[in-house]
Amino acid sequence: MKTRCDGCGIKIQTTDPASPGYIRSDVYFKNPDSFYCERCYNLIHYNKNLPIEITDSVFMDNVYKIQNKDALIVNVVDIFDLEGTLVANLNELFPNKDIILVANKFDLFLDSVKVTKIKNYLQEYLKANGISVKSAIIISSFKNNDIIRLINEIEKHQYGRDVYLFGYTNVGKSSIINKITSFLKGKYPKITVSNAVSTTLDIIKLPLPNKTFIYDMPGIVNDHQLSYYLNKENLNLLSPKKFIKPKVFQLNPKQALFLGGVCKLLFINGERSSFVVYVPNNLVVHRTKLENADSFYSDHKDDILKIPNEDERNKLGDLVSYDFSISKDDKVDITISGLGFVTIVGDVELRVETFKKIRIGKRRAII
Repeated sequence: MKTRCDGCGIKIQTTDPASPGYIRSDVYFKNPDSFYCERCYNLIHYNKNLPIEITDSVFMDNVYKIQNKDALIVNVVDIFDLEGTLVANLNELFPNKDIILVANKFDLFLDSVKVTKIKNYLQEYLKANGISVKSAIIISSFKNNDIIRLINEIEKHQYGRDVYLFGYTNVGKSSIINKITSFLKGKYPKITVSNAVSTTLDIIKLPLPNKTFIYDMPGIVNDHQLSYYLNKENLNLLSPKKFIKPKVFQLNPKQALFLGGVCKLLFINGERSSFVVYVPNNLVVHRTKLENADSFYSDHKDDILKIPNEDERNKLGDLVSYDFSISKDDKVDITISGLGFVTIVGDVELRVETFKKIRIGKRRAII
């Protein structure tokens, strides 16, 4: 009889509905060789999350289990939130390990964006940040050809070793494994896929045809991402189902741009400039005069701007500001972890106001 949930890998128990791994005993004994815990069942059938988080100590215990093994590491990142999902100490966590870096969610870019351009950017970014990998590949987990390319890349570097998929929560590790196993002969259980934080709760082990195994590791909880603090309804609204359509604004100094209620971009000084906003299509983007920004936020944070709601704002902490100087000779992105980015071209003195727990950055434009 199996003892772990097919969907999240957690060891099951039948006594405490409030604890991880709960399943009713009658459900378990009805089909003891293939089952989902109650949390996975609710996520799959009702899109309802029963919040559970992986602690840092549990995560590091899983890393230690791998460090002494001759394994191939497949690190999955979200290419649309590169700064928010790239593991800066990747080589320290897995010293002397072969690593394939998989940049997922390329489908969020418009078709006009060339994959070669994004791959070149990624390789330069890895080099600049001192991250060494065996290879880097850009994919969308929804596209069969991309999954086949990934399978071929894994086989090229595997050399008879087990494969571990690793990365932050919600970068698509479980979706990728489900797609990989769909191409393999044999009956494989579907790993639970959800935008909820910490969907995979323990290491999930699946056999490969070459007598090795592929493992789905629990995601690293990222408390600098907006998505970490959103309730299920707002998380669903801001989880893109298709490409993100850029919103283009020509702003003058003394104007402000709201990205929902998540952050506001205050154009302090400079020349008329281009602001191209890449955030989920359901998020309201609103332009107003700089002098009206504070009153507009106070009056409309719960109706026009909507996200985050009051409970989410309390979790996100105090509002803080970041100042950026942008030259008209540069093209830069202001990144908002867990939300997207804004590409700016022009001579701009910019102030970004957001919540303390959201990571804000500046980089050379990715597009």
